[in-house]
Amino acid sequence: MPTDSRLGAGYGGSTSELDQLIANLRGGPGNDPHVAEQVIGVARAWQRPVRIQVTGRAGAGKTTMLQALALMSAQETAPVDAPGQPDPVLDADLLVYVLASALQPGDREALSRLPRERTLVVLNKADAVGSRWADAVVAVDQCAYDMGVPALPVVAELAVRTRSGTPTDVDLATLRRHAGNADPSFTLTGELFTSGDYGPDVAERAAVLERWGLFGVATALSALRHDPDLGPQQMRQILHAVSGIDPVHALLHRRYEQAGAQRGGEFLDELARVAARSGGAGAGRARDLIEDYLAGDEALWLGLLSGLACPQVVHLAAGYPSPYPADADDAVIRAQRWRAVVSSDMPAAARRAALRVHNGYVRLFERMSSAGL
Repeated sequence: MPTDSRLGAGYGGSTSELDQLIANLRGGPGNDPHVAEQVIGVARAWQRPVRIQVTGRAGAGKTTMLQALALMSAQETAPVDAPGQPDPVLDADLLVYVLASALQPGDREALSRLPRERTLVVLNKADAVGSRWADAVVAVDQCAYDMGVPALPVVAELAVRTRSGTPTDVDLATLRRHAGNADPSFTLTGELFTSGDYGPDVAERAAVLERWGLFGVATALSALRHDPDLGPQQMRQILHAVSGIDPVHALLHRRYEQAGAQRGGEFLDELARVAARSGGAGAGRARDLIEDYLAGDEALWLGLLSGLACPQVVHLAAGYPSPYPADADDAVIRAQRWRAVVSSDMPAAARRAALRVHNGYVRLFERMSSAGL
């Protein structure tokens, strides 16, 4: 989470006010190296990458899911609810809980202990749930309702295959030969699909099955029945889409941004604590410098983003195309709206988040209207 790029986008600045604060605390007018090191430590904690853990019971497909996500900050944990073994420590910023079937008692117990705002569930091997994709959708909807966390269906194995390869012309030629097969049991199992009863090209069908899996084969045959002229890239796009991995990525991306924004708010809180407990020679000046930073453009933008990401009020910003207002009029309208939230009877955390959003939009209004110059 680079400070410059985020805050430059918010207020048009090209240098970091945080860097200037640290420089002043180290050797400038607020010379206090001890406080400077505290501020640096707080900043490092804020700027570390958002951590993601992929967890679930044994056999759920965590490793395949990790490969499908292909995120450098994601790590697989030991299985939960494993007999004779302690449950893994689940303390990441985001938690991806992998199911291989409907919720089991062990899954319910594990999920009940996880923070809802940091957890999402993926039903892996969704193609094996029921007899059609709609059955998997019903299963994840029920899971979301029962556990209070978002849940999505996915076929991680197919997502991994489409990430690493594209159907070849030979694959498509083999599939086209059988696209007209009306036998409903043809793709019921791998053994049936590669049976010699359907022609002499057993080896070719086995190779296609090895590369794309049974769900991928069934999907490709259905697509070729509708359009026999589909090419390799088009087929890869279809297979990737039906894997369900893109909605998982999109949700994770939103949660990743929210987690980073919330950490920005924690950073501001920690800075305020550093200022409050500063002591010794020069502490008064150091405290003033930190408080000046907290009242500046950079910190107000961070506060605005963290307020918008607060779980209690995030729904109130759902209609914003961007956190940044379109113009000064938009900024003042947003500021007024969030001021009303501050005055409401919502919980204290929600009102505190709303105040940060309000203050951020007031400063943006001042900058965009030149009222603060």
